[in-house]
Amino acid sequence: MNIVPWCADLRPGNEDYAITIVDRMLAAAVAEGASDVHLHPRGDHWEILFRLDGVLCPLGQVPKSELTDPVARLMVLANIPSYRAGQPMEGRIAKTIGDVEMRLGTFPTVHGIRAVVRLFAASNDLNSIDRLSLPVDIAADLVRLSAARDGAVLLTGPAGSGKTTTLYACLRHIAAANPRRSVLTIEDPIESVIDSISQSQLNTATGMTLAASLRSAVRQDPEVLLVSEVRDVETADAVLVTALTGHLVFSSLHASDVATALRRLSQMELPTYLLRSGLRAVCSQRLLRRLAPEPNETSRYQGRIAIAECVRFDQGEIGEAMMNELASGRSTSQIRRIAEQAGMISLRQRAWQLVEQKITDENEVYRVLGCEAGA
Repeated sequence: MNIVPWCADLRPGNEDYAITIVDRMLAAAVAEGASDVHLHPRGDHWEILFRLDGVLCPLGQVPKSELTDPVARLMVLANIPSYRAGQPMEGRIAKTIGDVEMRLGTFPTVHGIRAVVRLFAASNDLNSIDRLSLPVDIAADLVRLSAARDGAVLLTGPAGSGKTTTLYACLRHIAAANPRRSVLTIEDPIESVIDSISQSQLNTATGMTLAASLRSAVRQDPEVLLVSEVRDVETADAVLVTALTGHLVFSSLHASDVATALRRLSQMELPTYLLRSGLRAVCSQRLLRRLAPEPNETSRYQGRIAIAECVRFDQGEIGEAMMNELASGRSTSQIRRIAEQAGMISLRQRAWQLVEQKITDENEVYRVLGCEAGA
């Protein structure tokens, strides 16, 4: 068995086995800059993996013990009751390592409870728009959008593309501005606490949806709202209607790029006039690993850099051209092509610019963008 190095001296029969595994595992994750820690149950062992710079890396294994269970220990730290272990659960871990907060998610499998711990660093590295490593023009767009008085701003991309980090940076920028604006969020879950704004976590047990919570939140006299994700037609409609009533609304949407986001919203049978009037901007982003200054056998990459495309629908020819194509029933690829012809710099173009600058390489571009990379 390939034992995780920092657990090689442990014995499963020790009464502190699980406690020590968890303490060392989380400390190692923070030290290595992992964004997620995976603990996967197998037949006779636990497999431990860290997500480093967006890539899942196997660390090794630790033997199972009949007496102690590291996932059970994590559940205690997250205040998740053991009698609910047979269903997926989430909870914030009631301890931090340095300035890193952690959230636990569990999921039952045939060999036991699988656990994933997400780590949220509270450092200043990514707390502001200008520190997100975004292209200069995209960062400038986000600053201007954060100063807008109304409209919906959507951040798109797959899981792990940095959408939430960017949204939080926009909220911090708004909260620090003068004069002060009232900011309220509806999140599921809250991934990072910002002291200067009002954040609320959706409680699904009450039957409240994101859309219903948003309609109630409007009565709290907010000027800026964040809805964690547009998941369905009801939420999409509520976000756009709220944007039309004098509120600036931020949200995220799982879509590969701006053109795909528009097509998804259209497929929700939202009328084009609502999209034209309510959408202020859609931005899409990805994270690419940087080439290490001195690559070696164990590490070709070090750190990540963001690429993004952003279309403003409140000004300029690009947004108008895309909306016209959408209203005419054009395909996603046709909408994307007309946007590039009108001057939009796409994710693909941004990525290949970084390859030319030797900031990243072709393998990383294809890993992140897939077939889109050569389109």
